[in-house]
Amino acid sequence: MRISLRSAFVSFAALAVIACTDAAYSAMLAQDAAQGISQGVPQAAPQTAPAVAAAPEARAPIDAAWIGAWIGEAATPRLNGRAPIALPITIVISAPAKATDAPAIAMTVIQAGAIAKPAIDVAADGRAIGFTLDGGSVRARFAAMLGEDGLIATGNCMLFNDKGEGMPPPLDLQLRKIELVSDLAEQRVYNGTLDAAGQKLAMRLALAEGKLGPTGAFEIAAQGLRDFAVEVEKSVKDGVSSYLIAIPVGTTAVLELTANADASALEGTFTQGAFKAPIRFELQPGVRLGTLRRPQDPVAPLPYREEDVRIPHAAGHALSGTLTIPSEMALARDGRVPAVVLVTGSGPQDRDEALMGHRPFLVIADALTRAGVAVLRYDDRGVARSTGDFTQATTLDFASDAETAVDWLKTQASIDPTRIGLIGHSEGGLIAPIVAMWENEGDSPTNPLAFMVLLAGTAEQGGKLLTRQSKALYDAAGVPAEKSGPALAAHAAAMSAVIEGKPIEEVRPLIEEMVRRQVAIGSLVIPDDATLKPTFDAAMTQISSPWMMEFIRFDPRGVLTMIEIPTLALCGSKDTQVDMETNLGIMEEVARASAAPITTRRLEGLNHLFQPAQTGVIDEYGTIDTTFEPKALADLVAWVVETAKAAPAAQVPDAKRPAGWSRPAANMLPTRPEVKPPAAVDPAAAPAMPTRRGMGGATGGTAGGTAGGAGGGKP
Repeated sequence: MRISLRSAFVSFAALAVIACTDAAYSAMLAQDAAQGISQGVPQAAPQTAPAVAAAPEARAPIDAAWIGAWIGEAATPRLNGRAPIALPITIVISAPAKATDAPAIAMTVIQAGAIAKPAIDVAADGRAIGFTLDGGSVRARFAAMLGEDGLIATGNCMLFNDKGEGMPPPLDLQLRKIELVSDLAEQRVYNGTLDAAGQKLAMRLALAEGKLGPTGAFEIAAQGLRDFAVEVEKSVKDGVSSYLIAIPVGTTAVLELTANADASALEGTFTQGAFKAPIRFELQPGVRLGTLRRPQDPVAPLPYREEDVRIPHAAGHALSGTLTIPSEMALARDGRVPAVVLVTGSGPQDRDEALMGHRPFLVIADALTRAGVAVLRYDDRGVARSTGDFTQATTLDFASDAETAVDWLKTQASIDPTRIGLIGHSEGGLIAPIVAMWENEGDSPTNPLAFMVLLAGTAEQGGKLLTRQSKALYDAAGVPAEKSGPALAAHAAAMSAVIEGKPIEEVRPLIEEMVRRQVAIGSLVIPDDATLKPTFDAAMTQISSPWMMEFIRFDPRGVLTMIEIPTLALCGSKDTQVDMETNLGIMEEVARASAAPITTRRLEGLNHLFQPAQTGVIDEYGTIDTTFEPKALADLVAWVVETAKAAPAAQVPDAKRPAGWSRPAANMLPTRPEVKPPAAVDPAAAPAMPTRRGMGGATGGTAGGTAGGAGGGKP
């Protein structure tokens, strides 16, 4: 249940960020095309859309002026009088190791779910550059030319679908060079807190003066937004400095701030859409951005080997990951070591499950590998260096990815295929038992999965879990019961309607009432429905997404009943996203009824990330230095080591289940998703970015989620 770009629905009404969906965009283009034809306007005419610049072939070294950070947007042309749709873009171009190599480009396109994502197919020819953002089902090919002053670049971007077909019109690309605050010696870092819809949201703002003028960076640790470059306009009147700061996260947020006499504080307003609130930032002497290192992060040289791996999936995408192989061979049999696959929680996660400056999967992998267990961790499909379409994937699709990773690991010469386990966090703790059920079908499977660890894994039906999570987050945030009660009742009603399979037209009124009740928590006056309509629409878009529908309806009990291998389930008492007593209680009930070999452990004082916590609220995660509480980590490693020594354990055949046990109904046991052969794609065609998702919860909203809970989290 991680904070993520795919977090639950949208922010509270005043903070909603609505993005154009692919379907809506296609419909708009179709309407424009029809109007153009009826008016006799050729669709390829220059007044309709700009020509597409060809990406360069690498012939000359990249012009040095390209190296650095750039900010701007890719925007649709103004078709038939329609306002353009713009995608804010930030790119950071790093110099290649050799002059003849292509540069590395990290792209941040918030509306596409890309944060510092490496571009692919990079080619440079002096002042010309081309690169691709791979979003799975939609890709974007960018081509740009450096201006004469070396500070402006212009070009265009063409979107392509998963068949390699262009999706006109091309987008106009405008970029200007900026200096990153983290690269400048002199920077001022300020902390502030926004009071939004009854929630306190911590923010950090960094300002600096560079050769190119004022520059800034913005962070919301609770939403995973770190060192995010922002537009800064500075003015000075009568010796008083004022700042206008634009934060391009879908619906652009704007800070209007004035410094006090010694610049130790900035005070003004935060505005996003219809929402406006006062805010004050306090200077943090000696603090810098870009220098954060958590104490448990491993430091080279490492006593084990790391390999970058690429794992093909039958559906056509590939998982990019890291395999760490121990030097310590005490657990080896015939030269082969036991291994685990790490499975992330919900939202677009990289292989380290990086969040708020923490990299828990990196820390877990380091600890296990030092103890003699190989570890495979991978980027989610469509995230970082993995290909595929994240936006349309469901929990079962992610389970298919995890099973593919397990099957690939079984083929590696250094790995013992009889001693492979899964460790899943949050939604990953839901996925692991699904994979185990698939892998261990029958009473005598070949090289079955050997063991599992469920870290804050879910056992409660999704919709009920989200309502319970909402209550925990409201309680932890100090929202009085008389305010949260109506919102929770409305939330439960909406979730029940989805679980019962009611038609979407019957669900919408319940979602609208839920939004109204959540807005009422932080507002004296509820905006009228016309004002809230964009939020209603965005909430409906997300609740009807394949992932959300499946998650709300899925009940893990059936899968848990089928567990036949040693399983350790851990949860913390301060977890506000997966309630410890409810979910471990369900697992214990299942174990008693089915003889499933599940061991549960309650960890006092730990939150959803297994950090020592005071409140357990999401905002607290980034403020805690510990990534994974050391004793809990040591116990986890010890259990895996001892279980791997004894593996493989005997299966639990149906005949040996307790009296009264019966196999769950078929609809409780998910089957593998159908794998469709990948569509043929012209290798010369340019790939591209999705524009499907608006911002909510983690990186684009500011106050938290609507359906998924008060704080925007999900498993």
